Amino acid sequence: MNLDKSYFEDEVRDGFYVPSDIKHAWAAQLEVLKDVDEVCRKHNIQYFAEWGTLLGAVRHHGYIPWDDDMDICMKRQDYNRFLQIAEKEMPEGYQLFNINSDKENDNMLTRIISGRTIRLDKAYLEKYNGFPFSVGLDIFPLDFIAPTKEDDDFQCELIKIVNDVAQFGREVNAMDTEATKEILDIFEEHIQKVEQLCGINIDRNKDIVQQMNVLIDRLSSLYTEEESEYITIMAIWVDNRSYKLPKEYYQKSIRLPFENIDIPVPYAYDSILKKKYGDYMKLVHTWDSHNYPFYIRQVDILKTDAGLELWGYHDTYVDYKNYKKLISDRRNINCIRKQISKNNGVKKVVFMPYKASLWYMMDGLWNEYNKKQDVEVKVVPVPYYYKNYDGNAEEYIDTDSYPDYINITSYKEYDYKEDMPDEIIIQNPYDGNNMAGTVHPDYYAKTLALYTDKLTYIPYFKTDEIDENDMRAYRSMYAYVTMPGVIYADEVIVQSEAMKELYVKKLTDFFGDESKEEWNLKIQGYGYKWLDDIKVVSSIYKLSDIWKERLKKPDGSYKKIILYYIGINGFLEYGIDMASKIHRAMDVFMENKDNVVCMLSFEGDMKDILSTEDERLLVAYKDIEDKYRDYIVANNELRVAIEVCDAYYGDASSVAQRCRNDKKPVMIQDVSI
Repeated sequence: MNLDKSYFEDEVRDGFYVPSDIKHAWAAQLEVLKDVDEVCRKHNIQYFAEWGTLLGAVRHHGYIPWDDDMDICMKRQDYNRFLQIAEKEMPEGYQLFNINSDKENDNMLTRIISGRTIRLDKAYLEKYNGFPFSVGLDIFPLDFIAPTKEDDDFQCELIKIVNDVAQFGREVNAMDTEATKEILDIFEEHIQKVEQLCGINIDRNKDIVQQMNVLIDRLSSLYTEEESEYITIMAIWVDNRSYKLPKEYYQKSIRLPFENIDIPVPYAYDSILKKKYGDYMKLVHTWDSHNYPFYIRQVDILKTDAGLELWGYHDTYVDYKNYKKLISDRRNINCIRKQISKNNGVKKVVFMPYKASLWYMMDGLWNEYNKKQDVEVKVVPVPYYYKNYDGNAEEYIDTDSYPDYINITSYKEYDYKEDMPDEIIIQNPYDGNNMAGTVHPDYYAKTLALYTDKLTYIPYFKTDEIDENDMRAYRSMYAYVTMPGVIYADEVIVQSEAMKELYVKKLTDFFGDESKEEWNLKIQGYGYKWLDDIKVVSSIYKLSDIWKERLKKPDGSYKKIILYYIGINGFLEYGIDMASKIHRAMDVFMENKDNVVCMLSFEGDMKDILSTEDERLLVAYKDIEDKYRDYIVANNELRVAIEVCDAYYGDASSVAQRCRNDKKPVMIQDVSI
């Protein structure tokens, strides 16, 4: 799978900081999904995105930013077929992990994994995008609920009885000393009860608990699609009789974008997600960081057994203090050199951005310095490289993309070691400690600090303010706080006082309580004053002349733009009612056309999908298309429509989430109104 190098970079999504190691884990999971998808397509095995992967596909067109795993589901018949075929046809190295393969496992699902060991060989790293750890996805079986309450009660009670016996067996196996005869006799009575109820024989020479788990799995699939009306995940249904969905929801699938590929989702995904999460468009962080990310234990194993740490900053506080002494000594020497040279009382300040797209985070401070008569300001973009898994690097060049009002000086023409500016301002904190990219070693923070009186660091990003209980967000701070740019800077300017407190806490946790005052002095929380001044540049100029004319009022100002977005789910789940809803909504927009313009957009290849579903729906869609043709935005124009719109109206979707991220009003439509 070919992914753009920029995909692996640290990124803020929906206000959450996603580290590059997580991005590499995602990329590895996508490779697993690709291989699973190929087998399923070949053998006509139906599968669907499940849980957070389903929510991510609909709301984000990719991973939920604070999620680290991938889930899919299959109806029981497809699930069983896949397990039989996968062992033979999945690419070399894959293994199944479930109750049949591992007696210690009692989860009623299957995890398909890339292997059971950490691998640093070229072939593995090449396939899994530089990610050395075991990676996989979870497959949940969907079972059908008994057609009558009596049958359902009996099935669930039977599963509970067998599960209780399995739990008793686990407790017996976990005893520090050999179980007494009394306990073993009780266990035997329970086993015999299961044998009588289920009409089976339990082999006493094999693992009892594993046999019980296999039996539970068989009992979960007693009923077929033909005789049932509802579908469920039986492990949930046994204890929560509200978790059921009409089987029709899983009869058809549509494919939605997911990161750089697509993934099948149930056509009734809106109803399914409402059942699972309620208002699923509301962002709810997962605060628990236990076993997050999923490979954290493997990281510890690699460190303990092989002494390898593949990313991150690892110096001690003693290392830091020693290097600060070196910086101080060098600055004393530099001071003597500066006294000899003449600078006419002018302060030299050098901004060193590393990507043009991130300049806006420096722009406020640059403007402040640029207005001062006694300050000479230079902007010197530093060389930046994407890392490959094999240690090679590819230079990224975007010097021509900086704003025209900035006078760029090439790093090839500027020698900071000779110039020794009064202040250097950077925005890349990582030095060489990031998996995805690096600035040239000449521009590492540790090196720059030797040749300036003051090294200032401003983050190139802004996150949402972090709740103190959000342990996943706090854990992710290791990737941008305990880094050389923060540690060796003389001043660190972050977005708020609350964020300053978290930076101080994170650094103190890392280096020890004795270091706390140092971070408290150097980190400042007034970055918000420049963030608040960032101007949102209108993107109307990107529109066609026809759209510009349609938007313009007689006085030269522009009308408000409402992006009206219709998902595929709307037509498939609500049918003709969806078409009627669109007509009603468009009538309202037309009645207010002097002040409002609607940009109507449809998800994906709507016409192609409807042509295979229902002739009436296709006719209804074509009628809408013909009637409102002038207001329809093509898929390749959607990005600009999101930029220019003043508000969003329509179906729950990733487009709605992107508008919400841009702080635009979002209203999810109700088809019945």
